[in-house]
Amino acid sequence: MSIAGDHDAEMPESSAAGTDVDACISAVEEILNYKFTNRKLLEDALTHPSYTESPSYQRLEFVGDAVLGLAFANFFYLAYPMVDQGILSLLRSANISTENLARVAVRHGLYRYVRHNTAALDLKVQEFALAVQEEGETTVYGGAVKAPKVLADIVESVVAAVYVDCEFDLKYLWQVIRGLLEPIITLESLPLQPVTML
Repeated sequence: MSIAGDHDAEMPESSAAGTDVDACISAVEEILNYKFTNRKLLEDALTHPSYTESPSYQRLEFVGDAVLGLAFANFFYLAYPMVDQGILSLLRSANISTENLARVAVRHGLYRYVRHNTAALDLKVQEFALAVQEEGETTVYGGAVKAPKVLADIVESVVAAVYVDCEFDLKYLWQVIRGLLEPIITLESLPLQPVTML
């Protein structure tokens, strides 16, 4: 079973040394099926704070966190006009959780393109990727291995890079990123939260 879809490859031993930035940007553009006007945005989105030679993804991740929440809020508001805000909030939360976004990063192999200077990240990501492979895609609220936050951060920062690059057009952003985020957790596939089941 391939955990990263068509973009699957072995995890790198180090994503920092000798990384061809242009090749990484092109690969992520292919995953997104989107060409950046300002490729520097994507370069920053793919730079972990441990890689000090370039600005990191932290500012973009901040925007990406907010814009993903808004994009999913819009989507579910329109998709479920008769559903109350509590259920809409659960749907949004399930889709933008660290666990779910980390699985998106693994599924599409985004981590392979991140520049960083810490081998510990590779070990955590590899452990999580193997757990996802064993558990499958059905786990929503956390599996055997805790999702590394860096994986969710990557998705958020890449989403923000697209958002800024498309001049803050939320509707266009959704067209670009929706495929990346599939399968979307819907009302029909939303499992009960562990706390709700008590």
